[in-house]
Amino acid sequence: TFVVGREQRRVFAHRCVLACRCQAFRGMLCQAPAGTDGPADSDTPQGPFVLGNVQPEVFLAVIEFLYTNSVTLNSHI
Repeated sequence: TFVVGREQRRVFAHRCVLACRCQAFRGMLCQAPAGTDGPADSDTPQGPFVLGNVQPEVFLAVIEFLYTNSVTLNSHI
């Protein structure tokens, strides 16, 4: 779960899809909890991940691309 933008819009996505398709998401979603040296497990991290400086429409376009390998953009994005 992501909380995106000033509107705090909730966006749901599959961790495995994001981690497989994007190195930045892989780092965010698969890191070990702070204070541990071991690898991440299914318990960490859970979120929600707050992306307050990202416009929801832009984030949804990124998610669309990661899921479908294509995206439709408009002048607002």
